[in-house]
Amino acid sequence: MQVDRVRLNILDLPIDAVSRQEAAGTVADALSGGDAMAIVTINAEMAMAARLDPRLAATIRRAGLVLPDGSGVVWAARRRGVKVKKIAGVDFIHEIAEQCIRAGRGMFLLGAGPGVADEAARALADRHPGLAVVGTADGYFSPEAEAELCERIREARPGALLVALGVPRQEYWISDHQQELDVPVCMGIGGSLDVLSGRVRRAPPWMVSAHLEWLFRLIKEPWRWRRMASALPAFVLAALASERQERYTGPGR
Repeated sequence: MQVDRVRLNILDLPIDAVSRQEAAGTVADALSGGDAMAIVTINAEMAMAARLDPRLAATIRRAGLVLPDGSGVVWAARRRGVKVKKIAGVDFIHEIAEQCIRAGRGMFLLGAGPGVADEAARALADRHPGLAVVGTADGYFSPEAEAELCERIREARPGALLVALGVPRQEYWISDHQQELDVPVCMGIGGSLDVLSGRVRRAPPWMVSAHLEWLFRLIKEPWRWRRMASALPAFVLAALASERQERYTGPGR
């Protein structure tokens, strides 16, 4: 299913205004022989990191699909008159799994601590009957072992590779290796394997619906407070400043 997407430009970064169904259709296209693509899920923290990291910014711009995974990004898009709903990476994994089943392709899970990817693979297989998880590996591989890991992925021939190495390492790793691995769909998923495995509890549904998942994470991981507390206000101020500038220089679309 070919999807006509509205791609916004927010702080010189692309954001795709798509529904989950439309995003899933884009994955289906890639799995059925279309152009291979990397998927990025972006929030305010990543957007601000990209302002200081040209390599990360360039990697995001090259992505085939950039999903709004944060309340700040959704807010910025809606200020531009585009109704966007948050698409969390941990949720979109399930859309990718279903598309892999329909295309008859497998999934490879890379990252997190020892044993976590295996536990996440079992949880995904239980939730998605028919899904083939064709390989797993933790994120503690050495540079010397990287070539062997890449060969394992190539031999497994997954339709989708989910990489949980943290931002920006996972985005860099996908950008550096996707072409040689010949994997149609790659997505960086942060701590999602820990959630899928059950080792980390996700926010209750009412907090997710109220866009308060960030608060739940902050309560569970108080060490993140300084980084999270600085990123969202800085993002809001930068987005407002960008809007003012565009009134004089033209819209960033």
